[in-house]
Order: sequence, then structure tokens, then C-alpha cells
Amino acid sequence: MSFSGNISFSDKEDFQNIFRMYYTPLCHLSNSYLEDEDEAKSIVQEAFLKLWEVRESLNSDSNLRNYLFTLVKNNCLNILKRKQILLKHHEKIKWLEMRYQYQSLERMGSEYLEFDELKEKIETAIKNLPEHCRIVFEMSRFEELKNREIAEKLGVTQKTVEAHLTKALKILRSELKDYLPVIAIISGLLK
Repeated sequence: MSFSGNISFSDKEDFQNIFRMYYTPLCHLSNSYLEDEDEAKSIVQEAFLKLWEVRESLNSDSNLRNYLFTLVKNNCLNILKRKQILLKHHEKIKWLEMRYQYQSLERMGSEYLEFDELKEKIETAIKNLPEHCRIVFEMSRFEELKNREIAEKLGVTQKTVEAHLTKALKILRSELKDYLPVIAIISGLLK
């Protein structure tokens, strides 16, 4: 049996030798396209299954290596096209959600504060927090620090940080309770 690339196998043992020879390189190729090892292996297994199914119809002068690599590449490209279509569909849905949220916000009318006024109310509520609560809240929400990082910077325990955050959120919910529906919609728009 020759492994020069020409198709030449008549039994399962020959096929197993071909499988051992090309499986790993084909997995590398597939994974380079898909960046998902499990999916890459599945594509390669499908290619070998296809090869086994069509083995009798292939010409003896066909290039086995090119056949397998082309099959794997084309299957990977098909998967990527499907993923791209799904992504576009997902983006369209997100855009529609945002549009509906915006329309809902517009329909609320003048009974609610304008965005700038709402922003000012939120900033005032944050400024009026007790000093330690405000500092911890700002570090958590605006500087995006984790509780452990805040605790280290302030020289307090994580439990203290959690207590300050809990207290800050409770005060803010109370201060801004009339505006929470609008804040929720705006937060959805800004995601």
C-alpha cells in the first residue's frame, strides 16, 4: 500500500493506516478554522466517514491528501457561514430589542424626567451616600474593581466592602424608587 497521496486502500486495515496518517493534521486544519477542538474533531470524523462511503467510486489516481483536506476545509467553511448567518440574525434581534426599548422610552412622555435630569438625580443620590458607602460604590461601579481589590486598596475586609455596597444599593433604590423603570430601560439601551 502506497502513502504517497494516491488513493489505494481495499480493506479496513488500509483505511485505519490512512486515518492514523491524516487524522492529526486534519484536526489541526479544522481547528485553525473553527477554534473549537470538539467541533474540529467532529468535522474530521465526518470527512473520514465520507471517504469510507465513497471509497469504491474514487479513482486510483485521485490524491487522497487533497481530497481529505478539501473536504475538511469546505465543511469548516460551511459551518462558519452558518455561524455568520446566526450572528447576523442575533444582531438583528438585539437591534430590534433596542429599538423597541427606545420607542417605549419615547412613549413615556413628559411625566418622566429628561435623561439629563435623570442623570443629575442619580449623581446627586450617589453624592449624598455616606462617605464610605460612596467610595466603595464608585470603586465598584465606575472603576469596575472587584470586592477583593477594593478591600486591599482601602485596608478593610471584603465583608466590610460587601456591607458598604449593600447599604449603598439600598439607599439608592430608596432615593430613586420613582425612576427605577426608566433607569432599567436606559440601562438596557446602553448595554
